Amino acid sequence: MKLFIIRHGDPDYAHDTLTERGWEEARLLGERLMKENITKVFCSPLGRAQATAKPFLEASGMRADTRDFLREFPRPIIEPLPALGLGEEERRTCPWDMSPAVFTAFADTLTDPEKWDTLPVNTKGGVDAGVREVKEKWLGLLAELGLERDGYFYRVKEGFSWEEIDRENVAVFCHMGLGSLLLSDLAHVAPPLFWQMFRVMPTSVSTVLFQRRSDGTVQTKIFSLGDTTHLAPIGLTYRG
Repeated sequence: MKLFIIRHGDPDYAHDTLTERGWEEARLLGERLMKENITKVFCSPLGRAQATAKPFLEASGMRADTRDFLREFPRPIIEPLPALGLGEEERRTCPWDMSPAVFTAFADTLTDPEKWDTLPVNTKGGVDAGVREVKEKWLGLLAELGLERDGYFYRVKEGFSWEEIDRENVAVFCHMGLGSLLLSDLAHVAPPLFWQMFRVMPTSVSTVLFQRRSDGTVQTKIFSLGDTTHLAPIGLTYRG
């Protein structure tokens, strides 16, 4: 199975849609995806993701399966700036906008896949619970596609054959923070570390291949992260 995790196009956040450039990005993305033999499409319910999927859906005649958990990750981190001598008040912000000084102060724990969610910076705003909710639904979606998590690997779910799973090419239209969370889960990397160190641009495509190994297990391989080669005709802008 091949999985494409796609960020929405250049956003008009105020109206939850795309800018003029964003619509052009979505058109070019749609042309690219028409060459990928997509078999299933899942999409965030938010307008900017739905708009990004629209050119491909219209060209292919496919319909998207909208899943609420694919909306942008909603929980904030709470940075303890006073305790670190960095300010007079705590700061609420997106998990992918953590201050470098805060990340550095707690780096040993934030980079640990087993302990990152024990820190108040992640528990006070509910990031820990939010991640668990997303992961539960994400694993449920993968199970619908025939794969069950087994530690660091996956196994073919009863009632499915590897041959039918291997034919699937699945597109997921979502968001920068949520998509990065899915990728961190597939790579078994602590979410704060992935959020802090990687940033994917609008309409970027991250490609994950599920490979069957000789012992029957299935392993994820991230073949590309944040690819934007389809934007060559209009160039890349580094908007966060």
